[in-house]
Amino acid sequence: MFDHLLSSVRIGSLDLKNRIVVAPMGVEIAEGDGRVREPVLAYYAERARGGAGLIITENTSVGYPKGANSAHELGVSDDSFLPGLRALAEAVHAEGGRIAIQLAHHGKVARLDSQQGRDLIMPSVPEAHFRPTGPLDLTLDEMRAMGRAAGPGHPTIRSATPEDLEEIVGAFASAAQRAQSAGFDGVELHAAHGYIFSEFLSPAWNRRTDMYGGALENRARLLCDTLVACREAVGNDFPLWCRVDAQEFRQPGGIVFEEALKTARLAEKAGADAIHVSAYAPPLGAGFTEGPIVHTPGGYVDYAAQMKAQLSIPVIAVGRISPELGDSLIRDGRADLIAMGRPMLADPELPAKLKRRERGSIRPCVYCYTCVAQPFFDRRVRCAVNPLTANENELSDRLKKRSRERKNVVIVGGGPAGLEAARVACLRGHKVTLFEQQSQLGGTLRLAALVYRPNEELLDWFLETLSQSDVDIRLGQTMQVSDVVNCAADVVIIASGSGREPSTIKGSEKSHVFDGDSLRALLSGGVDSSERRELKLFPRALVAVGRFLGLLRTPAQVRWLSRWYMPMGQKVAIVGGGLVGIELAEFLAERGRRVTVIEKSKVAASEMAHPRRWRALHDVRELGVTLVMEATVEEITDTQVLYERILDNGQKERVWLEADTVIQTLGSIPNSELPDLVRTAGVEPICIGDCTGVGYIEGAIHDGFHAALSIGED
Repeated sequence: MFDHLLSSVRIGSLDLKNRIVVAPMGVEIAEGDGRVREPVLAYYAERARGGAGLIITENTSVGYPKGANSAHELGVSDDSFLPGLRALAEAVHAEGGRIAIQLAHHGKVARLDSQQGRDLIMPSVPEAHFRPTGPLDLTLDEMRAMGRAAGPGHPTIRSATPEDLEEIVGAFASAAQRAQSAGFDGVELHAAHGYIFSEFLSPAWNRRTDMYGGALENRARLLCDTLVACREAVGNDFPLWCRVDAQEFRQPGGIVFEEALKTARLAEKAGADAIHVSAYAPPLGAGFTEGPIVHTPGGYVDYAAQMKAQLSIPVIAVGRISPELGDSLIRDGRADLIAMGRPMLADPELPAKLKRRERGSIRPCVYCYTCVAQPFFDRRVRCAVNPLTANENELSDRLKKRSRERKNVVIVGGGPAGLEAARVACLRGHKVTLFEQQSQLGGTLRLAALVYRPNEELLDWFLETLSQSDVDIRLGQTMQVSDVVNCAADVVIIASGSGREPSTIKGSEKSHVFDGDSLRALLSGGVDSSERRELKLFPRALVAVGRFLGLLRTPAQVRWLSRWYMPMGQKVAIVGGGLVGIELAEFLAERGRRVTVIEKSKVAASEMAHPRRWRALHDVRELGVTLVMEATVEEITDTQVLYERILDNGQKERVWLEADTVIQTLGSIPNSELPDLVRTAGVEPICIGDCTGVGYIEGAIHDGFHAALSIGED
């Protein structure tokens, strides 16, 4: 029922209708001068409409452009920013929301300082270079884009002078007062994530010997002085708090929790009305998915709970917290408010849907990291599952308006592209008929749901949403030309997915060799695979019994059963180290298989957003998966796979690898047959998703959304 999560709460003098907080996220929608304009207003108004108790803005630079991470960051450094900021507060209030501004100075990662020729300010000049927290696993294009975002030349770093620190304290105090006059409901000081306050708090970065270095009380002095100055500027009745790192992961000599707890106590004494508990790790490599973007569900909740036990002010917990976990944290007195970031990009209406008791209608975040990858390249945020995100001013009104003319829409294919097209077309008032040749909806999303659980939540959301709609779903039917005629189709959308290019590898026809389609059929029970030779009689019979009993009906059931039995050998070779290959490798390695992935390029899983790639490759390596890069498979025998690779010295190496199961994840090609078939009925089809080229979940959903949105528009 989420009664605890939806109960009221107070931060200082601020009353909030529920305990759900839209966490601050760098969305970079501003147009390059730090000013609030319509896209920013629409983005935050959408989240206010969704019913959250409190919205905390993205990083807002107190000295813009000084100390800013990006030209697209919001600014609050002088009164010229006030009109836009005032409009932002008013837009949120008009939707019944409350909004706090997050104030920041980025210190060592103030890219705008570096780009514009200013020194980067830190507590101390670092003794060593910044180190990645694991293999970089970046493509050449990604490295070039990061280089462009960082700007030309090498940044210069200097230790902050007393004058610098006085300027910083004054800038925060002025910004807080300016935010108050603009109508914001509170101020959060960003004292985490490696920014200026966090650097002073961290023994790894602060080697000063003056009153700002050494003992924690000295290292916390800049933060506490700033809190005191802000409190003097805004008065005692205006909510003011800070966000802190509970832990600095993968940083020798960095922040540890015991000192973070002391920092929180000092902040409370200095006038903070709440503590927002996050964490940090150096951002290049797998550490980024430990802090500040945590991959482990509820990764920081224990820190928040321990702080709450020691503080008398509210504690805001964050870090991949589901509504269920959030409600239990409030119920058990382990946190006072729950901040959600990525889920509020996927579905800003999450709080309102909880209040309406519509938990199943919440579009889930799949934690693909597409959103948080964008700031690395100085690009605006985007969401793989919600095409509206950061495009609210252009698309929201169009989506809400029913089409002027109701069309008969036929959709071919029940994968993510077809499901999204059906959802949006029906929402806009069209009559929709969806044909899916398999006995279940989902397409490639069903296999993706099997190997990566968040994808199953997305599949369930699509199934729940369409079950509540008027879409006519025809399972187990291959669309014929006569169906186009019988449905009087005005529009035909083809979302039939990609085809499979026949493998040219010698031995790929052998009975222990699977491709993506046959593997999905085998594990999910989607189609009868008995015509193929992948299985011998006994395991084939077991799979048939599992299908008959309904034990293979959902990815969750298959995932559970696969921990006990899978009809494949112990030594698995995966040919192709793209997104599918790496997710399969992790799935199989978790189930005790010895897995080797053979990939022809230098970087595995290049289709993944790079933070997700960092996490996935880190995990498979930890599980003992062998990654063989820049290699091509030449032959498959009954017991081995032959591959060739070029060594660092330029010599070719041919290796025979033992394997009793081989899975090929290569060979997807666009499907061109159906479009020609539809044209014979006199209708020019709209082709979307993988049938036009492999775009994975994000490409499929965005294609389906825009194709359906355009129906009936001039």
